[in-house]
Amino acid sequence: MKKQSTYLSLGLLLSAITPALNAAPPTALASSIHAVIGLDSSQVVEDSQQLSLTPTPSTLFPLQENFAPITHLENHFDKNWFDEIGRKVTVEHKHRKLNYTGLLTKIEPNNRSFLLMINDRPTTLPLDDFYLIPLEKADINKTLKPAYQVTYQTDQLAWTPQLSLIFENDQVSVSQQALLHNHSSSTIKIQDSLLHYARNATPRLFKAERSTLAMSADQSSIDYQDNEISYPIGHDTLTIAPYSNTLIPLPSSASKISKLTHTAQVYTQSNHAGEADLNFYANLRFVLQDDGLPGTYKTFWKRENLLIPGNTAQLNTVRKDHTVNITTNKSQDITGYLTLVSVSSQKLPSTQVWRATIENHADKAQNYAITQNTNGIIEVLEGNGVTKTNANSLLIEGKIEAHSKQTITYKVALKN
Repeated sequence: MKKQSTYLSLGLLLSAITPALNAAPPTALASSIHAVIGLDSSQVVEDSQQLSLTPTPSTLFPLQENFAPITHLENHFDKNWFDEIGRKVTVEHKHRKLNYTGLLTKIEPNNRSFLLMINDRPTTLPLDDFYLIPLEKADINKTLKPAYQVTYQTDQLAWTPQLSLIFENDQVSVSQQALLHNHSSSTIKIQDSLLHYARNATPRLFKAERSTLAMSADQSSIDYQDNEISYPIGHDTLTIAPYSNTLIPLPSSASKISKLTHTAQVYTQSNHAGEADLNFYANLRFVLQDDGLPGTYKTFWKRENLLIPGNTAQLNTVRKDHTVNITTNKSQDITGYLTLVSVSSQKLPSTQVWRATIENHADKAQNYAITQNTNGIIEVLEGNGVTKTNANSLLIEGKIEAHSKQTITYKVALKN
């Protein structure tokens, strides 16, 4: 069955979400949000009467032209308290057997407190420590404000990719997860939403409308569209507790390691004396089987049920059929050194004779590749297994049998 593409489009996000919101009862409107979740902030669509998160200033706007004034945008968590100002209320402590009754006269959001007039005595109490119990009925003649769908940006909901490469024998697993962050003081319920892989210093506008938007739970692939990377979370409701993180899986894949090469790089001079040690590192090559997320990947070597950490690897292109070469950790199997055998002059032009000595300590044959960066322009290069890679660099590569030593002698003529 052909997969549907997921497009990161605010216009279609709104058109897809609005019918579902209009069909839901008022209690369901506040129960879940629909969002494009970014690495630093999110674009949320929900009902205006009870916002789940605090909007970034100047980012909230209704999804219709004509609407009544929307108040208490910055204080939506305390809306029920603001509605009771000037009325008689009872407040009950959340953790102790303690309650007060009086006239609610003032709310101080900055220091999270409220002022209660008890027997003509003003008393300041912490807002977050008490439950509010209204005692007076609301004015039934007061016109109820209709609910509107609104959209806004917030930094209280974000996500972080967790990326790993796990090597086992001749296989590599590309493991991807998403760690969702709720930085607010309330529980968030997310439904029919997208993860958006982008990091921006300033809020960005979303792309123009398209003909379709698929956020189906059937789609389980990371989508590249309009040079944007997104992933649909699905229709099932995802609940995140206040000030907590939730880890969800992303599509992962496995590839066969096509080649393991022990690589080393060395810089040499015409006046080099003695031996130049070669520090080899394990370099792995494999072809990606599916699209994934670019970024910094942790590497692990799997030994039974244990994971041995390796170096991190930066993968800038993670697309299906792309060939990846990564360096994992320092080689413990191959050692070696370069020796300057002879030199015609300490200054350029100069003709140099070098000898590379490589030793394999493992019980299997190994591939190696040594890059030598010279101090001049290579004019002549002679030797088996040695090739020129650019104007001042050469490559020594080959295969060495188990528990053996190999030497390669070559001549290079350099000029300014």
